[in-house]
Amino acid sequence: MLAVTKSNTDNIMSQKFVLELNAALAMENAGLERLQTRIQETSLPNVKEQLQHHLQETTEHQKRLQQLISDMGGQATQEKLGLPLPKFPQDMLEMMNNTMTQNELELKKAEEDLIIENAELGCYHVLIQKAKVAGGQFQTAEDILSLNMQDEAKMTNWIWSNTSNMIRQL
Repeated sequence: MLAVTKSNTDNIMSQKFVLELNAALAMENAGLERLQTRIQETSLPNVKEQLQHHLQETTEHQKRLQQLISDMGGQATQEKLGLPLPKFPQDMLEMMNNTMTQNELELKKAEEDLIIENAELGCYHVLIQKAKVAGGQFQTAEDILSLNMQDEAKMTNWIWSNTSNMIRQL
């Protein structure tokens, strides 16, 4: 029978945590690509400016996660996670595509932005809680992940606060 040592357990916990950090990085990688597209798509200057700001934050999130993964002995992923976007039934999607104006489509994209930001918030929240419970070597991760979560919360709040202005402008 194999003896389970604290060192083995810590190593397994680290490997699992690195896997979850890579999942967060894959979400940021996909988010970066989406933000670049959204910046090109939007017609509203204040939305474009906010998306550009969040693009810079997302790049910083990637760097933080890559460094954290490396510091924990892992290899940072270049993969992109599928973003949590609604998948409409085909007939509903066709009707929306055939009837939505460009402005309505832009509002739908802002709604999707909010869904994605909330998903990122949830991801960081759970990772932070795991780091808190694990303690020790995970303390650094908690601090770094908290920085990323604060940026995601600011973006979420910005979308919430500006939705009615977007609707009026469009």
